Amino acid sequence: MSDKQDIPSPIVKSSYGLSPLWILPVLALLMAAWLLFQSISEAGQRIQIVFSDAQGLEAGQTTIRYQGLEVGKVRNITLADDLDGIYVDANIYPEATKLLTSGTEFWLVKPRASITGISGLETLVSGNYIALQPGSGDPSLSFVARDEPPTDIAEKAGTTVKLHAPTLGSLNVGSPIYYRKIRVGEIYSYRLDQDAQGVTLSALIEPPFSHLLKQDSRFWSISGVTANVDVSGVDVQLESVASLIAGGIAFDSPKTSPTLEEGRPFQLYQSLSQAARGQSIQIALPEQHGLPGSGTKITYQGLEIGEITHIDIEAQQQQPVATAHIDPSMTWLLNQDTYFQIEQPQIGFDGLKNLGNLVLGNYLAIQPGSADADPAMPDDIFTARTWHQQQKQLANALTVTLTADDAYGLTPHTKVLHRGIQVGFIDRVGLNESDTVTLKLLIYPEYRHLVKQQSQFFILGGITGEFSGDGLNVVVPAMEQIADPALSFTSEGAKGVKKTYPLYTSPIQAKHAKQDARGETRFTLVASRMPGVSEGSPVMYRNFVVGHVEGYQLNGNSVSIAIAVNNRYKHLINPQTVFWNQSGLDIKANLSGVEINTGSLRSLVNGGIAFGTMPGISNQRNGDWKLYPSKQDAAQYGVDIRLTVDQANGVKVGSAIRYQGVDVGEVITLSPNFDQDNVTIQARLYPEYKTALARSGSYFWLTQPVLSLTKTENLDSLFGTYISVVPGDGDFTQQFILHDSPKYPKGLTLILESDARHSIAPGTPVLHRDIEVGIVSSVKLGELSDRVIFELQVAPQYAHLVRKNTVFWNESGVDVSIGLTGADLKSGTIDSLLKGGIAFSTPDDQPLQPVANNHRHFLLHSESKKVWREWRTAIPTP
Repeated sequence: MSDKQDIPSPIVKSSYGLSPLWILPVLALLMAAWLLFQSISEAGQRIQIVFSDAQGLEAGQTTIRYQGLEVGKVRNITLADDLDGIYVDANIYPEATKLLTSGTEFWLVKPRASITGISGLETLVSGNYIALQPGSGDPSLSFVARDEPPTDIAEKAGTTVKLHAPTLGSLNVGSPIYYRKIRVGEIYSYRLDQDAQGVTLSALIEPPFSHLLKQDSRFWSISGVTANVDVSGVDVQLESVASLIAGGIAFDSPKTSPTLEEGRPFQLYQSLSQAARGQSIQIALPEQHGLPGSGTKITYQGLEIGEITHIDIEAQQQQPVATAHIDPSMTWLLNQDTYFQIEQPQIGFDGLKNLGNLVLGNYLAIQPGSADADPAMPDDIFTARTWHQQQKQLANALTVTLTADDAYGLTPHTKVLHRGIQVGFIDRVGLNESDTVTLKLLIYPEYRHLVKQQSQFFILGGITGEFSGDGLNVVVPAMEQIADPALSFTSEGAKGVKKTYPLYTSPIQAKHAKQDARGETRFTLVASRMPGVSEGSPVMYRNFVVGHVEGYQLNGNSVSIAIAVNNRYKHLINPQTVFWNQSGLDIKANLSGVEINTGSLRSLVNGGIAFGTMPGISNQRNGDWKLYPSKQDAAQYGVDIRLTVDQANGVKVGSAIRYQGVDVGEVITLSPNFDQDNVTIQARLYPEYKTALARSGSYFWLTQPVLSLTKTENLDSLFGTYISVVPGDGDFTQQFILHDSPKYPKGLTLILESDARHSIAPGTPVLHRDIEVGIVSSVKLGELSDRVIFELQVAPQYAHLVRKNTVFWNESGVDVSIGLTGADLKSGTIDSLLKGGIAFSTPDDQPLQPVANNHRHFLLHSESKKVWREWRTAIPTP
């Protein structure tokens, strides 16, 4: 019992109000109500539009726009019950419902392309859309769409004008309207007049050009192609490609005309001439003007500014006078200096100009006068000239008179050229009293300075040439001159213009005349043998004939050739000029190929002489010019030298001159000199060596083979003796002595004197302690023939051994002495046994004497003393 009493009793309370669980459903219900309200409010007003077709319409996609702003959208598209239309249900947004009146118009906007332009390009991206234009009236929800935009929409984009015309012609909606070739508007509608006797066109002029419309504006048709065919030619006018296909209208307006009154209609003329627009002027024409008459256009810098209305003959002067109309906006071109140029067709190889004139006839181009000229008066008569007539009016134009035996087909207006550029033309061709032809040339002022005292005038026409001893000379002018002959001239001589000039038929004839008027300068050439030339053979410079051979003669061992060079080319001959034989073909064959050189055609047949500048080549001999066998021989020649030798043992023509084994020249000729009892050798040094060797101090000697028991030298001369040389350091010279023995370069030269030659000869060795230190270079008698003079060459490495007190003696092969005590046999070296020698020794005096000077004289003793051989003087090497 006690346990039950301890259990607590539950307390029950009652709850009043809504549970929080209902909050979520309530919010959802409120949200749905708000979305429903929003959807209904944004859906706008439902309308119905009837279209003739549904092309480009799509439910839920196609929009309705007003001035580019989206104001609705298509919701449904259905077919009418009678199958005669398309019902389009659309929603108009609430903010645009006020646009829905009985006067509101709808139409479909889609891309359109034509020759006159392209519209609706924005629909290519966004798709077709329905445009809306509000109107007046009661509210309405049912509409019928238009097939085209309403006409009054164009009126809001510019100024509208009404044009009256008898027929529509090729004009259509979209046809352009031009002002000075610039598109300024277009036609947007047309209709028949009420009496059906004409057409009224509505045109729109864009706002930037609305101010061009004036009370006196004139409109004319430029539709398609306008052609006028009569005996004077065919007049064809075409404004643009667009106007050719879609037609077009042009207009102009005088500046002084008052502003256009609203609603004023205009007459549309069929052409510019019917519009009779422009200021009337009179133009005096030359007799042969070539203008077609009425309708002839007048241009300024390619822009048509007027036309001729008619041409009459003036009674008193019997001169044609044209009446023309000029665009009022271009009357500023007219002043006292203004003239008109007749544009004529020009056909030539240099281009085509005004080719259309062959069909349409000539036309006029206005040439305004200077800005300072007085304005033109209403009664002024302007002048028209051809281009050639105008050139004659120039103040500084030069007139040149030519005389010829024939006109050679030349006519007035034939071009006069200088170096291929036109500088004038032939003004007149006629006969004179002496039954010859006179030509009057007009030279433009800027080129008059080119005509000088010695100028030559000649015809350029066709291919001309000559075949003579100088070869085949052909002159081929430009293709233009072959078909259309012209005159040309040279600019030579002193300033000034002669009274008359002769006319030559070709450049070749002019060249001959020039050559005949100039003299010649003569030169003499010397050659070792007669080249293959004859009298009249050409003398050429770079294969261009500048002279000829006049004659030749034999002079002992040489041939003299006389040549004459035209004075205009004599400046080409200078101190470095070299002449060579250019006869026939010069063929050179080697491992690298075959080279063939030839001169002019005449030189192939009769031979020839050529010349050019070759620095460093010997070009004269005894005051006359040398003639080389060929250009190659000239290039490889060098300089002539003369060697004198007592005996030219083994030397012959062609023998080489060598320096340390390298060929530096060759022997040309050998000739004995009986007066001097010696031999003169003419030799040449090659060009690249002449500077170093053709100098005083150069030493030449004969090199011959040496074969002995003690020495073998110069084996390369077994096949022919040659001349060796060591260079000197003096001035330029061409005279040398040819020695029998070599010279030690930079060695010591000594002179020994003796009463007899003994066994000494050139080549005898010079010995010091039985070692060869030098050689005897020459042996000769003294000036008084009382002694023998020996010249010694001591090698430079042994030159310090010879002192001022050195003693020289003859070292004979064998020395035998016989006395009471018996025989004493003395011998030197084997070499001295065979060819002797000269020995020397220096005393051992202290201090040691200085080294002997070059060319110092010593006495040569016939034999030595015992004390000399015993000297052991110490001589230090420097």
